[in-house]
Amino acid sequence: MIGRVRALVACGVGLLTCLGSLSLKLSAETSTGWIPARWDGGPLEVARRSGDKALAANSALRQAIAEWYDPATLNLLEDAPINCLLVTFSTGAASEVEKQQQSLVKEYARAARKRGMAILGIVYPGADPGAAASASDEAQLDGLVLEGGFPDGAGFARQLEASFRSRNSAAVVVLIARVPATVRAAKAPLLAVEGVRPSARNLADMGIRAGPSAQPWIDSNIWLVRSFRLDPGWRPVWIDQRPDSRSQGDYARSVADAAVAGGRWIVALDDDLRLRLLQKDADALATWRSVGANLKFAEEHAEWRTFEPYGNMAIILDTASEDPDYSNESLNLVARRQVPYRLIERSRLTAASLGGFQAVLATDLQVPTEAERKTLRDFAEGGGLVVAGPSWGDAPEGNDYVEIPVGKGRVVVYKEKPPDPEMVARDLLDLLEPEVMGLTAFNVPSVLTYVSMDGSGKRALVQLLNYATTPFDSKITLRLNGTFKTARMFAPESAPADLEVRVMSGGRTEITIPKLALWGAVLLE
Repeated sequence: MIGRVRALVACGVGLLTCLGSLSLKLSAETSTGWIPARWDGGPLEVARRSGDKALAANSALRQAIAEWYDPATLNLLEDAPINCLLVTFSTGAASEVEKQQQSLVKEYARAARKRGMAILGIVYPGADPGAAASASDEAQLDGLVLEGGFPDGAGFARQLEASFRSRNSAAVVVLIARVPATVRAAKAPLLAVEGVRPSARNLADMGIRAGPSAQPWIDSNIWLVRSFRLDPGWRPVWIDQRPDSRSQGDYARSVADAAVAGGRWIVALDDDLRLRLLQKDADALATWRSVGANLKFAEEHAEWRTFEPYGNMAIILDTASEDPDYSNESLNLVARRQVPYRLIERSRLTAASLGGFQAVLATDLQVPTEAERKTLRDFAEGGGLVVAGPSWGDAPEGNDYVEIPVGKGRVVVYKEKPPDPEMVARDLLDLLEPEVMGLTAFNVPSVLTYVSMDGSGKRALVQLLNYATTPFDSKITLRLNGTFKTARMFAPESAPADLEVRVMSGGRTEITIPKLALWGAVLLE
């Protein structure tokens, strides 16, 4: 098997306190440049997956995984910008297996460093923090990544950090959060979080009755990445999820889905792709090349990450909410309805923070304080729209919501506590005029949009991602607030192209995109 590998490559407050302290060790300059990939392998990985029936029945795959840390596999990364490998390191298995694994990783890491790679060891529940930290230093790893259901992930991370400090080690600890709310307000310069496989599914396939014009259900991580942008500026957010090996486009889409809002996907080789790469399968090689092409596209346009999210509507996010799932679902569904928004953390809600907005979604404030109520009422009296839950008062008995005039504006009060996120997201399309929405997208049933602006306000970026398994051949029309003179379309698979710009009455600009294969970005100036 090693010979086949060589032949192939010759032709990728507890938790917050913990993460806050880790930021002292984690160099922002270093972590910002890390482009990660899962590089699971070695005998420990085979042992860790001993209960996997598919792996047990496939001797060729077991051998490929066991021998993955042959240095020749590093040549797979020659044409990809991946420069940070996450390798299997400690699971709490028998000491003999762990020592064998860590010896392999040590030699592999030495070879990887010569190629400018950073190496992070993956640690699973059951491992000993002191032993893992000691072995990490021995192998000269750049740090450790915690994955899985640790009974006390924060405590385990603190023990690792303390062990590194006792050795004067600069190694980092990265916890892949299973619940976004636990790290959303963390100040660490690098965050990692579990995501979903980006895809579009028909409602009927999900057992949901829908009319013939119903749009597909889209699973995306765009909202998740942007939910961490509570402060100006950019920091890397890593999305951890496994693609579907049956869909070649899943890999490229996974890269784009994380990158649209400025995140990075932890590139992951599934078993089928790994084995087909070893067999020099043409489709597998094409898939791997598409991963590299999309990663390069993201890095070539790294400036886009510095653009700030665009939106005339503010969503108040309670990062200390007792019901974080409600907050997440609201953000997810509003984004799915193509409503641009910017986030305001609840603790920062002031009259000044609402400046420049025309609408506020405040359903996450299930019981607003008197100060919050006054701030929102003043905003409405000045001409804004406030969308709130029944604790605002005057909730309707019959209808889903009631519109209450307040000064020059209005307050929409929902009956349910808390209001149904799907209902609110749908109603926003009626409650917000196109000029308040800011962006109107036509003919995008399987496409999500994300709008951002540069610091000058003179350049707008509209990114589009197609979640269908086939290219979107129909024309897409976009109307964006503002008068722009030029529009240029960028895509990983083609050269930049100028688009016709039509200035509409009312100070809006219209452009038409003739075709969208997967990921496209329109820069307006």
